[in-house]
Amino acid sequence: MATPLIIDTDPGVDDAFAIALAARSPEVDLIGLTTVFGNVALDLTTRNALRLLAHLGRTDVPVVRGAEGPAGAADVHGEDGLGGQAHTLPESDREIFSDDVVGFFRERLTPETVVVAIGPQTNIAKALDAGVEFPKLIVMGGGLDVGNTTTRAEFNFWADPAAARTVIRKGNPIVVPLNLTHRCIADAEFLARVDPVLSNLTGTYSAYLRDRSDNRGIYFHDAVAVAEAIVPGTLTTKSHVLDVDDEGALVRGKHQVEVAEDTDWPALRTFMEQRLSV
Repeated sequence: MATPLIIDTDPGVDDAFAIALAARSPEVDLIGLTTVFGNVALDLTTRNALRLLAHLGRTDVPVVRGAEGPAGAADVHGEDGLGGQAHTLPESDREIFSDDVVGFFRERLTPETVVVAIGPQTNIAKALDAGVEFPKLIVMGGGLDVGNTTTRAEFNFWADPAAARTVIRKGNPIVVPLNLTHRCIADAEFLARVDPVLSNLTGTYSAYLRDRSDNRGIYFHDAVAVAEAIVPGTLTTKSHVLDVDDEGALVRGKHQVEVAEDTDWPALRTFMEQRLSV
């Protein structure tokens, strides 16, 4: 039986690949996308979620509009969140399912459901504060002594540090940090082999990274987290004692957190390439 999966997301180029990976994997049943501000404003992340699902032929998947907040990564993902190429995806006239994320979680979570949060943690923290219990929560965020927004803070945690702190303290998550995802690069060869509509979204992101590093592709941050939901054990984890400070940096604390430290990237890359090809 396929594992029910909800993705909390702020699409976002790497979010797009993560959503596609879930939509094209029979091991999981994508039962919802909950949107959050982040890479761009909430109106755009929600619109992008609807368009991506239309492209993927998954208009059966409900989209729930979540928390608003300041957008912070248009220079990375483009003003539309999808590298200036959102217009190449089919426009969706579908209505959102609701704007009650906490209610959606209460209604849809079962003991088998996995939630993967790949944007700012605001929706997840609100649900935890409202008493929602997540049977399994995987979070893309944070870094151990590394950041991508400041020298110490990763974007998703930096965007709402208080929410990230709540998730670390209450959510019992598996955290997928930059330390791992920075080793998972979708290079030009990879992008040439997968869905060209998705690859076409990557220009702004790859140019941003190319101007700042030797990277000749894009980081697959979010898809790495989703891969763990599809095939548990894809990532090797280790328990750390952590907290989140006011900058959004992971620091030593008193909360036991499972942190993904390693994966067989060549094997995972092949798996993703197979699933994302059309």
